[in-house]
Amino acid sequence: YSTDNGAEFFSWPDGGTTMFRNEKATQWEGGFRVPTMIRWPGVIEPGTVINDIGAHEDMLATLLAAAGDPNVKEELLKGKKVGDINYKVHLDGYNLLPALKGEAEWPRQDFLYWTDDGNVAALRYKDWKVTFLKQNAEGIDVWRKPFEALRAPMLTNLRMDPFERAEHESIDYNHWWVDHMFAIAPASAYIGQWLQSFREFPPRQKPGSFNLDRVMESIARGAGDK
Repeated sequence: YSTDNGAEFFSWPDGGTTMFRNEKATQWEGGFRVPTMIRWPGVIEPGTVINDIGAHEDMLATLLAAAGDPNVKEELLKGKKVGDINYKVHLDGYNLLPALKGEAEWPRQDFLYWTDDGNVAALRYKDWKVTFLKQNAEGIDVWRKPFEALRAPMLTNLRMDPFERAEHESIDYNHWWVDHMFAIAPASAYIGQWLQSFREFPPRQKPGSFNLDRVMESIARGAGDK
């Protein structure tokens, strides 16, 4: 069992609730943290609690490994024929099966926070979260207000501050931020390296938008064609 996107609190009481900050359609943990429960007799020890980083992208690689294909990610990078169709795609997921069995270390150490506009808002690497785009709105306004592009990224240590309160409540946050600016440059380089994969595997379509700019661009292109 799992769920998606974190809680949607603005529609409470029909929506969800969460102890994490903010909700769906933001870069805050409340928009991404979800529970996952797995019953897998003979594989996962009952009562096991895992507090490592996981993502729904990991499910495909993990389930296919359980079905007998542990190398599907590597095979698809090179090109793999399934039935009559040739696939050459980049899967971002990790095979968690060896770790779930207790045979290997947990493979995922990172997570990218994407907005529904198709932009990278933040990166998590182990305990550290580096935020580049910040949603300042709350409630239904998270769907109306734009993200703020930060000139210098916001830093969070999610072990020390799992509910992301320090940035707006602690009088010492800015001193702490300056003392830990060393994390910013590696994070930017990490994302830059990751984005290199788009050269060989470019996005297949643009994300949907509620904004009329995309509609006007389409109209302008159509007029130009004529």
